[in-house]
This record gives sequence, C-alpha cells and structure tokens, in this order.
Amino acid sequence: MNSQEKIANFIEKMEDISIPEEILHDIKYRVVDWLGCAVIGKSYPQSHIAGQFVEECNQQEEVLVIGSKEKVSLLDGIFLNGIMGHVAELDDGHRVAIGHPGSVTVPVALGFGERYGCSEMDFLKAVLVGYEVFIRLGCVVNPSHYHYWHTTGTCGTFAAAATAAYLLKLNHKQIVNALGIAGTMASGLQQTFGTYAKSLNIGQACRNGGLAALLAQRGFTGPADIIMGPKGFVRATSVDATEEPLNEINQMRFLANTAFYKIYASCGHTNSPLDAVFHILNNRRIIAEEVRKISVETYKTSVEITGRLACETEDQAKFSLPYCIAIAILYGKVSLNEFKPEILHSKEVLALAEKVSVAESPAATAAFPERQAKVSIYLTNGECICKEILHSNDTPDYNQIESKFLEAIRYSGYGETFAKSFLTTILALDHEDSLDNLQDPIRRI
Repeated sequence: MNSQEKIANFIEKMEDISIPEEILHDIKYRVVDWLGCAVIGKSYPQSHIAGQFVEECNQQEEVLVIGSKEKVSLLDGIFLNGIMGHVAELDDGHRVAIGHPGSVTVPVALGFGERYGCSEMDFLKAVLVGYEVFIRLGCVVNPSHYHYWHTTGTCGTFAAAATAAYLLKLNHKQIVNALGIAGTMASGLQQTFGTYAKSLNIGQACRNGGLAALLAQRGFTGPADIIMGPKGFVRATSVDATEEPLNEINQMRFLANTAFYKIYASCGHTNSPLDAVFHILNNRRIIAEEVRKISVETYKTSVEITGRLACETEDQAKFSLPYCIAIAILYGKVSLNEFKPEILHSKEVLALAEKVSVAESPAATAAFPERQAKVSIYLTNGECICKEILHSNDTPDYNQIESKFLEAIRYSGYGETFAKSFLTTILALDHEDSLDNLQDPIRRI
C-alpha cells in the first residue's frame, strides 16, 4: 500500500472515528484563529485585488466570502478566503512541517461544507483531515523542501484536496485520484516572500486542491503514486525525505495540536529572536537611545528570509527581523498596529533597526527545523544583555487565542458584543446538522 492509499484509508476511516476531546477542542480554536486572521485580512489590498478579479469572473452564487454580502462560486470562494486568512501573517504554523496548515484547510472546509452541506462535526473532522495530511507530508519533505518551495502552497494543495475529499465523501479510488491530481498542481516558490504573491500561493493551493477533489468525483484520474513515485512530488522537491510520517497516518495518533499559534504579526522565522527580545524586555527596560547595537544569531533559513532591513511596505517589514526587533523595543509589541504606514516610515524605528545585525549560527542551523536564536543587546554604557532560545514553547494558551480573536474582530471595526458572540458560536460547534450557526456571523462581517 503506497502513501496515497494510506491517506485514502485514513480519510475513509474518519467518518466513523470518535475524535479525542483534546483534539476536538484544539481544532475549534484552529477555526477561531483562522477566522480572526481572515476578518483582518479582508481589508488588505491583496484581498481587494483578488476580490475584484473574482467579481469580474464570477458566474455562480454558491458560497460566502469573508467581508462580502455577495456569494461567489465554490472555487473562487475558497481561493479568496484562502488569501484573506494568510495575508496578515497571523495564521498558525508547524515547526517541522514548516508551513501554515490552517490557511489551506479551514477555508476549504467552510466552502465545501456550505456548498454540499455538512454537519458541524463533519466540518471539524474535515479540518482535522487537512491538518493531518499537511503536517505529515510537510514532515516527509522538509527541511530540504523549504530551500526553494513554499510548503504551504505545495503540501497545502494535498491538504486542501484531502479536506474537500472528506466532505465530498469520495470513495477510496476517487481519493487516490484526487491526491494524484493535486500533486501535479502543487506549487509555490519562496521567491514570492515579501510580496503579494506569497498569499496567492495559499489561494491557489485551496483552489487547486478543491478542483482536484471535484475532478476526481467526476471520474478524472491522476497518478496513483504521485507522492513517493520515482518522478513524483517528494523525489522532485526534497533530498532528505522520510516516508515514516505518512506511514503512521492510520494509527490515528493525531498531530494537529502540534501546530503552533502565532502571537506576532510577522513571518514565523522572526519568532524565536522576538521571543528572546521580549524575555529581555520582561526583565528590564531598554531605552532605544541607549542601544549601541543588537546582534542576532540564528539558523540559516531565518537569516536568508528575514535577515535584512526592509520596511518600505508592510509585506517587506513582516519579513525583516531588524524592523520587528526595533518595534518590539520601541512599542513593546509586534501587532498589526506596528505595521501601519506612520510607523513603517518612522525615523525612530529606522534608526534603531539599523543597529540590528543578523548572522547565522551553525549550531542553530544544524538544529533546524527547531527554531533557535540568540539575541545580544549592547548598551552605550558597555553592558551586554543576552538571551538564547533553544526550544520554542508551542504549548497553546487558549485564553491568549481568544484574546487574539477578539482583538482581530475589534480591530476590523466590530463591537465587543458581536465579537464575543462570534467566538461562542465557533466554540459550540460539533452538534448541529448544518453550518447555519457559523455562517450567520460570517454573513454579518
């Protein structure tokens, strides 16, 4: 039995599986987290441009779009919602799979659940299916895959297809075909980072994965072993692959709750250095004028992706460690507010950011995908304050995720009462036969 067949077995079994309470609880918070990100993301220019394009091309009214009163076609809807959920750089991620599972599963589950009808429990199971496929396939191909490829776009296409396949109730052969079709459409390059096109990778993963499932439902066939085949996805995009994570998928030892929730509105590769900075700030006050220089030593991937000072646009600044460290020290947080134009172009921020240097630590590179970092702040009085992060703390703080969601809804212009009601609705999912309760607040956004 090859990898695709094992995934197909897993998806078929999910129908009759009772999900452990702690996993079900976490999946609800994954939905909370993604919806908060999407509500924020609806106001970004990437979302407006993509939305205008969808509106021009749209010929069907099938599913809801975050922030719009009009329905669009299923594939256009999951494409647009996929972009919205990722663009603010606040969506959850996975250290070893090196990508964002929520952004390619929740919008697909929402769209297919609305279009074809599903219970709240089936919706949650579909999200879980997508997470499991994404995390396990990401663990198979990484870390070498991430040298060039944007895992959320590539592995995300398989995850989106699996999510859709579950809700379409495809049979074994159809699921294998859906994954085969998804594999040849999987795409996304790291050259897009810091540009609008990065979020496009996510929209395309959602659309292509959904399309793969719909084609398979209609009898379209695909390669039966595109994942591990000699000229397939893994062989083409990875040099250090191990099939073990996929081999274990039918053991029902779920990995979804090993994904981490983001608390900084920046690229995930800024997280460990920022953790170090905030550990320092929590123990003493740092005045920007007293900083002589700041040295960051971290893993090669972080240096390559976030090591330079660039803050002409929000997209650039979110991928710039010097900028993120400067705002952390000056404002005590790295939230959406610190990426507004007036702060992006602040002379005070730029002056401090120019004092930040980012260099590779061979030890941290050897430990990757563990995210290690050391930050040293040198003061004008000769003092040096250091903090090293060796292990990321990914244990979820659900109170923090609730606060993040409520802040996202308020940030987008909605009142406290609506925000709390929306949160309560999501956390109550799992017993109704339709998604009507969830779709009602989405319509009001």
